[in-house]
Amino acid sequence: MLTQLSPIEAHENKLGDIFGDAYAFEIPSYQRPYAWEEQQVQELLTDLLDAMDNGTENGGVYFLGSIVLIKSPNDPQCKVVDGQQRLTTLTILFSVLRDLTSDNETKISRRTYIYQKANPDSGTQDRFRLLLRERDRAFFQRYIQQPDATNQKPDMDALEGSQQCIARNAYYLRSQLEVIPEERRNALIAFLVQRCYLVIVAVPTPEAARRIFTVLNARGLDLTATDILKANLLERAGSVIEKNLADRWESVELDIGRDKMVELFGHMRMMYERDKPRIALEVGFSKYVTPFNENANQFVSELLEPIADAWLLLSNPEKISKKFGSEVVRAVNSLERIDNKDWVPPILLRLWKRSKSDSEAVAKFIINLERVAYYLFVTRADINARIARFSTVMDEFDPRAGKESKTGLTLSSAEQKEFLEALSGPLYLKARVCKPVMQRLDEALSSGGASYDQLVSIEHVLPQTVDEDSEWYDLFPDEEQREEWTHRLANLVFLTHRINKRSSNWGFDRKKEEYFSSEDGSSPFPITQSVLQAKRWSVDYLESRQEKLLSVLAKVWQLKSGSVTIKAVA
Repeated sequence: MLTQLSPIEAHENKLGDIFGDAYAFEIPSYQRPYAWEEQQVQELLTDLLDAMDNGTENGGVYFLGSIVLIKSPNDPQCKVVDGQQRLTTLTILFSVLRDLTSDNETKISRRTYIYQKANPDSGTQDRFRLLLRERDRAFFQRYIQQPDATNQKPDMDALEGSQQCIARNAYYLRSQLEVIPEERRNALIAFLVQRCYLVIVAVPTPEAARRIFTVLNARGLDLTATDILKANLLERAGSVIEKNLADRWESVELDIGRDKMVELFGHMRMMYERDKPRIALEVGFSKYVTPFNENANQFVSELLEPIADAWLLLSNPEKISKKFGSEVVRAVNSLERIDNKDWVPPILLRLWKRSKSDSEAVAKFIINLERVAYYLFVTRADINARIARFSTVMDEFDPRAGKESKTGLTLSSAEQKEFLEALSGPLYLKARVCKPVMQRLDEALSSGGASYDQLVSIEHVLPQTVDEDSEWYDLFPDEEQREEWTHRLANLVFLTHRINKRSSNWGFDRKKEEYFSSEDGSSPFPITQSVLQAKRWSVDYLESRQEKLLSVLAKVWQLKSGSVTIKAVA
């Protein structure tokens, strides 16, 4: 008879609750010493202040990762299996902020994040919220946790190991925080308590905790969301198939990489949730990817492995070409250049759902998906608009019950016009957009397919700044006309070397001979080669060139180009 094991659960908690009466943290003696260096503390403080100042991003919240505890329900006592470094550093931060508080009543109130005072009404006892290992416990209480402890600085030269790290990090945080206004420090404490979260993974037994702890120590790496999910899955799988599933899971992770594994699970979650994620992956995955909570073997066999295979297929141009054709290779390469990965869940879902006779339909899907993705990319749609559109794309071929059927892959006439107007305008000013679009255009102009493995930079033919005594001033005497054309596609070329600022005001012929061409007088980029063949750089030529380039992109992305006026910037 199998023993029923308690499941491993993960829940998000505010720091205000974590450093409260519900938890009494203790670092077991077997844990390694506190080891965070000043650089890690610096990164944490910078990230916290940035997140506080940019409250609209990420829903106004900041996630500090995950910690693993051995903890029974309704009992605050807990052993910290993983998370010592963060809990210790956050305690140091709270202590420094407490000691820098000028109002005595507020200072006493803020002590509650570090120390729990006995309350016979609620049954609580006097205790520090965090107890370090026995070796460091007294030092930590004296120089960090006691009231005004961080006002004094121990002799650094007399310290070593974890105690030196504690003292140095406290001194660094003190030096950074005492020079900023108290109003900003108050805002930081409020942000920490109300808007910062940790994911608490609580397991009731040392045996369950050892599963996770073994994984962590074997790798020597911090816990990731997929480590938590793996432990959860194996805990439910049972001893008979546990090793087999662990080996297969780790085989997938080895194939795609540890960081990519987390990314893959985020995409899998989106395939099911189809909405902007609002809770941490380790919590949201099991909530939305319902097969994960069911048969562990089926999840690995029917979801994880085939979806990972689809992920690997995307990075293999030879296999893509063999299965779907060279145009799909170009489309996938083009998608990879976009500055977000919101397009990945639809393509993974489509590859996962395909049948053996589905190759032509899948190829058409990927080509159309690239068009939609670039429409959103070039028009700079925000993350909410992107996720909503790609969710509609998935609904189109994998409808959800109760959801209205919409068309996601088709661009309306208005969207096509908006797309072309964005392409026709000052594209260079859209820093992240310009280069990927030019690469896609250059590929379309190339008969054999261009390569962009080497260093590639973008240069203006008509310079961004024109001297009055230059040839360019004679060619473009009207300042408004120069501004209209400077940053548009027709005036941009690719170079294979670093841009030389001194060359920008050379005349057109000299630029062609010495700057735009290689030793044999040619260029590896069709978009540049056509400039070398031009006799004169004028407004008439730019208008003609712009129309030609836009017509090429219109053909690539199946757009009706007649609605955009080339002479006027949209």
